[in-house]
Amino acid sequence: MKARFEWQLPFVMAILMAFGLVVLYSATFGEREEYMFGRQVVWALLSWAVFVFTAYVLKRKVWRDFAIALMTLSIAGLVLVLFLNPIEGSRRWIDLGIASLQPSEIAKFSLILFLGYLYSLETRRYLSFLAGLLATFLIMGLIYLEPDLGTTIIIVVIWYFMTLISKKFDRLMIVMTALIAVAVPAVLMFGLESYQRDRILSFLNPEEYASGAAYNTIQAIRAIGSGGWTGKGFVQGTMNRLGYVPADHTDFIFSVIGEEWGFVGAITVILLYSLLLWRIWAITRRTGDFFGRLVMSGFFAMFAFHVVENIGMNLGLLPVTGIPLPLISYGGSSSMIFALQLGIVQSYASRRADYDKK
Repeated sequence: MKARFEWQLPFVMAILMAFGLVVLYSATFGEREEYMFGRQVVWALLSWAVFVFTAYVLKRKVWRDFAIALMTLSIAGLVLVLFLNPIEGSRRWIDLGIASLQPSEIAKFSLILFLGYLYSLETRRYLSFLAGLLATFLIMGLIYLEPDLGTTIIIVVIWYFMTLISKKFDRLMIVMTALIAVAVPAVLMFGLESYQRDRILSFLNPEEYASGAAYNTIQAIRAIGSGGWTGKGFVQGTMNRLGYVPADHTDFIFSVIGEEWGFVGAITVILLYSLLLWRIWAITRRTGDFFGRLVMSGFFAMFAFHVVENIGMNLGLLPVTGIPLPLISYGGSSSMIFALQLGIVQSYASRRADYDKK
């Protein structure tokens, strides 16, 4: 059956990216980070080029064929970055001169492809499970050493969701779920640095950490609350303009949306993300390719976690983990990877005969 043209996904993606540029312009206006807006415009155009090329030109089989190679390169990049000079206290970026590359962003994408490849194999089911688990642990460990707790958590979410969706390891997943339930409290108590533990615990009692781990969150909540129903207006956010919310162009950019665009703007953004996630999931369910279904399930889990965690930490509902808001927060690596993922989803929806319109 011939696939229908999927217009909703690229339409929502375009709105989010355009709105992201508007919000970023306001977040950096008149500040030393003002140059970031121009850079993000370039990244947005490149991201659209990646989306179009992936969706309508590149053959789908490339992702399965190169899944192992991409995983190998991702691990090499994660190892390399640990030997570079730290930037703002962490080793997450490789300076390429004209831009910086974040290997962990590529690693998330590569892990999804790798797990999709392993779980779609017809034989050696338990060997595939073990290989996927070992690869996940390796990537988790390397990212944790950067350190980057937020991305480490995302890696766990991707592995768990894709393994569960595959429906090939039900008994093993019962055991793994029990182990994770036991391991999480142990990691919180003994496996984290004090500042990481404070970030996670601060959302339970933010006032106790008001001058430390919860400072950003409290300021973000105040900024969002001050926006009221319709906001203070474009480039009119007081807390934004006076720099009261740190990292308002990356992790806490949702606070700028809440302050300047109000409840209406914040809810509109949430609805747009909901529509995007619905389209990803609808396309995932309708594809007849098992590898594609697994990979798009991983994309769905990654997008959903980014959106829920970022907005949740801005509202003080979830711990602060330093996770950007997809297609809106500043960042070249994340913009390109998100566009690449959506391009793959679009390729299954609009070009493939295995997309069932029922």
